[in-house]
Amino acid sequence: MSKEFYIARGATTTWPALPPGSPPPGSIAYNDVLLVPGADTKIESRKKPDLSVQFGPYVLRTPVISAPMDTISGEEMILKLNKLGAMGSLPRNKNFEENLRLCERFSGENIPCLYAIGLKDAVDEAGQLKERGAKMVLVDVAHGGMEVVKKLAGEIKNKHGLYVVAGNIVTYDQAEAYKQAGIDAARVGVGPGAVCTTRIVSGHGFPQMSAVFETTDSGLFVIADGGIVYPGDVAKAMAAGAKLVMIGSLFGGTEETPGEVMNGQKALRGQASESYMTDNGTRSGEYRAAEGIDTRVPVQGSVSHIIDTITGGMRSALSYTGAENIEEFQNKAVFNFVSSAAQKESRPHILER
Repeated sequence: MSKEFYIARGATTTWPALPPGSPPPGSIAYNDVLLVPGADTKIESRKKPDLSVQFGPYVLRTPVISAPMDTISGEEMILKLNKLGAMGSLPRNKNFEENLRLCERFSGENIPCLYAIGLKDAVDEAGQLKERGAKMVLVDVAHGGMEVVKKLAGEIKNKHGLYVVAGNIVTYDQAEAYKQAGIDAARVGVGPGAVCTTRIVSGHGFPQMSAVFETTDSGLFVIADGGIVYPGDVAKAMAAGAKLVMIGSLFGGTEETPGEVMNGQKALRGQASESYMTDNGTRSGEYRAAEGIDTRVPVQGSVSHIIDTITGGMRSALSYTGAENIEEFQNKAVFNFVSSAAQKESRPHILER
């Protein structure tokens, strides 16, 4: 994984030892950096780079997984992403029997899926999913640093032998604790999501680019979760060592997302939004505040167009770096800090005149 930052005239330094005047190493977001084109690349065609990744028992052609959000990832999305070489996750459902039915169907058709479970009844639910063919589960909590997360993940692995993903975490210490607990992979990101208000409500969070740098330094399998606005953000997360990128709101409004179209729009909400909690029997109040918003977004056709844009962008990224596969890309990539003026220069600024 790359932690190299360009200084000038071919000289580089390695994160977190950054050049004087750079932002603090823990304060970096995707917008703060660009990848530097290689000096001697030999990739002659964007068709050549291999984007495949191994995720537990599955090999994905595209390093993307949908977020377990009930307005993003349901049966249709999971089936479509599988056809596109990516993967879907199944959100927690107050009607757990419905998730078991879908698990049985997906397993019968050999459809990869990551099944989200909460802390309550986690070990039992993991066992029921395994009985229906599940190979991996996600211990789906906002704060993966809680001791109970590591305890339950360990019980699930020991009792059921499933591949266990847990989250969310953002620091090196948290990632090291996950490794010691035997957790296979981590969702990384606290507060960067487009419909998340955790940082505003709780004052907690961590800039997403730095979170990926921190956690991948541990050697843990990292799924970068949140903050993806442009396809280039996927390339930056992968270059820094993420194995997969989890996408939620970027898929919002696609025809494969659950929900009906009303006035040309579909619902999009955070899993900690007021409406989600109400629909799932939880109330905000003295002991719990909503940490997400509920909104509507314009319909935008099939998710296949977004996946095509991401894979096309990743192939370009690998060719600019001179890499034939993700591992080589992570070894060769070099980052560069950019100013606010350079960030503006990166956009099609004729539209801003």
